[in-house]
Amino acid sequence: MLCAIISDIHSNLEALNTALDSLSDVDAIYCVGDVVGYGPNPNECCEVVREKSAATVMGNHDAAVIGKMALDWFNSVAREAAEWTREQLAAENRIFLEGLPYTAQAEGLTMVHGSLPMPERFLYINSPWEARPTFDSMGDSALCFIGHTHIAEYFVRKGRRERPPWRSVGADQISMTEGGLIELMPGFQYIINPGSIGQPRDGNPQASYAVYDSDARTVEIRRLEYPIQAVQEKMRAANLPEMLIARLGYGG
Repeated sequence: MLCAIISDIHSNLEALNTALDSLSDVDAIYCVGDVVGYGPNPNECCEVVREKSAATVMGNHDAAVIGKMALDWFNSVAREAAEWTREQLAAENRIFLEGLPYTAQAEGLTMVHGSLPMPERFLYINSPWEARPTFDSMGDSALCFIGHTHIAEYFVRKGRRERPPWRSVGADQISMTEGGLIELMPGFQYIINPGSIGQPRDGNPQASYAVYDSDARTVEIRRLEYPIQAVQEKMRAANLPEMLIARLGYGG
């Protein structure tokens, strides 16, 4: 079975549609959060995800625009974009976001936007040390997909460890900025971030997502060009913060 995992769309309809156009061969699509925030098309992106995604978990921006997370948590530009998104969001899409779970499981996959322990806190995983609590919460699951950092990468460690030694986390961190294939080895656990569809921050402005092949036991990180300038023009027309507009061009 082929499953696509997308994350951090952030109301970027052009990037989302470009990715979906390349996914005609997959059996299911899953989203690990942040459908909205930052970008100019929150309603359209919600509608696409509602139709296409077999399971979607809540991201911090999704939570913020429906009032489940305080806007004080965000910096000034993210807060401004969240306030704008709140004003734009249609009632049916608000209901959709309100119904999203913090975690989900499907086809042997575990999904969460941030970290598995206390997923409602949206803790970042930027290092093997920060990955350890999620590894420890995965139980017998070998594969967990996360989002939140907008960086395509993965963490891997051997076996299930109830109490990892304090001297070593025992996990490796591997960058997938340019995309590529991850071969899932028996006896290892993986935390994989497919990167961001709509606002990459790993120095590569291309849309990023993952395709999991359950038969071949592989995960491919794919990067795609999309019409960035068209999104930037729409963001300027909506008077969204210039910093958010500019960073689309360099993936930062």
